[in-house]
Amino acid sequence: MPKRGGVARKAAALALVLCGLLLGGCYASPLLLLDADEAVQPLVDGVYVRDGDPADRFEVTQAADGWYRIARFNPNGTIGETRRVLFTIMALDDGRPAFAAAAQSDEGYAYAVLMVDGGRVQLATPDCTDSADRNLAVDHGGAADDDDGMTPTCTFHNRAKLLSALAAFAGQADFGRPYQRH
Repeated sequence: MPKRGGVARKAAALALVLCGLLLGGCYASPLLLLDADEAVQPLVDGVYVRDGDPADRFEVTQAADGWYRIARFNPNGTIGETRRVLFTIMALDDGRPAFAAAAQSDEGYAYAVLMVDGGRVQLATPDCTDSADRNLAVDHGGAADDDDGMTPTCTFHNRAKLLSALAAFAGQADFGRPYQRH
């Protein structure tokens, strides 16, 4: 069985690819819990730059299979690590449009919430080192795991429970400064 802590570490790389958020544990699963047949394409191909930080940017390319290739730029301007990311529509209690994001790694999948408002893109990644995010995961059927004492991961094995936890997380998440396509 793959190490779950590796999912958290590699998922943190995706969080950096998408918006440079948290470098901690995450909501993860060994198998894809989103339905690939329900994939949507909320992003337009191009380069996205974080408001106020032109060095914080990533490139988005939609693939024919419904997934995206998302690559972070290295400090020297070259393309860095690229991840496959899938988005599906997510229901939020307050009616805001949102998307569940699944980032694939060799160890499994890490999840986040994406909001798109006009040309502004915001992403929040649950951080299981944060007690509020960890408690939400556990309250919604996830398991708080800690394989190395450094990177707690909240693991899910059920799609409905994951989506419920992500929706609850979106209600308390700090989405940070948005990105815009340039």
